[in-house]
Amino acid sequence: MKRDLPPLNWLATFRAVVEMGSFVAAARALNVTPSAVSHQMRGLEARLGLKLFQRANRAVFPTEAALQYHSGLADGFARIAAATERISVGRGLRRLAIHASPSFATLWLMPRLKAFIRANPDVEVTLSSSNEPVRVGREGFDIDIQHARPVPDDCDAMLIADELVTPLASPDFLAEHHVISPADIARVPVVHSLRCLAQWDDWFARHAHGMTAPALGMKFDRSFLALAAALDGLGITLESTLLAQDFIRSGRLVMPLGPLGVTVQAHRLVSARTSRADTAIAAFKSWIQGELSA
Repeated sequence: MKRDLPPLNWLATFRAVVEMGSFVAAARALNVTPSAVSHQMRGLEARLGLKLFQRANRAVFPTEAALQYHSGLADGFARIAAATERISVGRGLRRLAIHASPSFATLWLMPRLKAFIRANPDVEVTLSSSNEPVRVGREGFDIDIQHARPVPDDCDAMLIADELVTPLASPDFLAEHHVISPADIARVPVVHSLRCLAQWDDWFARHAHGMTAPALGMKFDRSFLALAAALDGLGITLESTLLAQDFIRSGRLVMPLGPLGVTVQAHRLVSARTSRADTAIAAFKSWIQGELSA
């Protein structure tokens, strides 16, 4: 007998937890309580008969099985979004299905998306995030803001920005540890952001000749988690000032050595060449370029 599928809202909650790294953040994004998220994930684990998350303090980490499941669900959600767009075209709204890497979506895009929606009230936005590759075009997403992936042959790509990757820490951490030179970093707790295109070895090779990067330190596979650790004073991290822009502006994170970093080209906005005439895509590209230049 064929097994029933889990409830769709459980799967949507599962995606949010994997991509945001905590039940609390997923609950906030879905406008439900953290206890509801926890209940749904326990139900999903019972339905599947396997463990999906390892829990540590207030963070959760997906198991290998969860990452495989998340990858398999991404295409299904893209098809649902595309089908919804096709069936709803007569309502006078332009549909815009955006996919973005989790940290860019969480740290940069979401705090600014309200401005785009207000400026384009006839565009209905769907936003999804994952680190998995997705299709853009008629059967998938309209836009993919991807991190460190090759651009498909049938797509146009727009560089988001040249990103400066530099040491970042909280003011309290710096007051305690007195980081004023590259050599000081070798003696303080560091945070490793594993998906960042520049790692501590790269930074030390450029700015602290003859010294080696600390091997020990907390490690995170998402930029927003590494930055959260730095905000909590757990160490100094090496991350993109584009992703950390709002934290730097507010003073919650500081560049103790100034712009002493590594420049990378990490994020690109990708869209299908066949959609060049799409006015919603053109409006979003124009808006994001304006936000970046500002």
